[in-house]
Amino acid sequence: MRLSATFKVGEVSVAALSDAATEMPVPKFFNNVPVHQWTKALSINAPDDDVPFNFGSFLLRGNSRTVLLDTGFGEQGPYTEAEGAGGLLDRIHDLGVNLEEIDAVIHTHLHFDHVGWNTVPQEGQRIPTFPNAVWRVSEEEIAWWNSGAVQPHPDYAGILEDVFDPIVERGKVETFSGEQLIEPFLTSIPTPGHTPGHTSFLLSSGGEHLLLVGDAAHHPEHLVNHEWVPAVDQDPTETTRSRRRIVDVAIEKNALVTGGHFPILTVGKLSESDGSIHFEPVNIDETVDFS
Repeated sequence: MRLSATFKVGEVSVAALSDAATEMPVPKFFNNVPVHQWTKALSINAPDDDVPFNFGSFLLRGNSRTVLLDTGFGEQGPYTEAEGAGGLLDRIHDLGVNLEEIDAVIHTHLHFDHVGWNTVPQEGQRIPTFPNAVWRVSEEEIAWWNSGAVQPHPDYAGILEDVFDPIVERGKVETFSGEQLIEPFLTSIPTPGHTPGHTSFLLSSGGEHLLLVGDAAHHPEHLVNHEWVPAVDQDPTETTRSRRRIVDVAIEKNALVTGGHFPILTVGKLSESDGSIHFEPVNIDETVDFS
């Protein structure tokens, strides 16, 4: 499976980078849907058939800024046998980008598979992987994690303390709320449901747009069928509303759309006709110089 790809959106360079690419059964992402419906939509024969699934991040460079959207599993994550597992930092280096060059790390939300490379071990402690970066997370997401309402998966309990607390303690975290411009080319779009503070992001440059949906959709079919909600989402009603908002923004802006769990270069445009939503793949693969 492909582990990286680059393309341009206006004057902004975009790199889709995997921290693990695997194939696995995905029934938990369609648990409220009749099996025959979602298996047909995904062109598989049975619910336990493997489906390509990515754990990805996006490196964005433009306006003299280098921004990383989500940081994968890190060295503590599962799927260690998956292709490219734990290789996000290598993929960044392969682009000719030094970790010190990253100005901001922005999180869609704080699940363990999106924050893993925030820190690395050094002399018995965890230090920020990107020493010159500021971290940005929605106020609502921080509040939820601090509320005590979160019940982490027992296999990954303590990971957030390792990869998020050290950057908080160093005063490197800034919060935002609602829809606002948080980088010269990046606007936050609140999309709660998967978590209460989940955020998608609209990249805009030179009249072109890319909507990065995060975990508001784990598969393009989730954007076509809003009510197909994964078991891992906190609030199915909010998820459905958020997907409607994504479709509206994507159509209004004629934006490309992709997500971190889509296989690398699964990018498309959304349209709506006769009450049905369509996701049309777009081929945007090109070689971009990040150095």
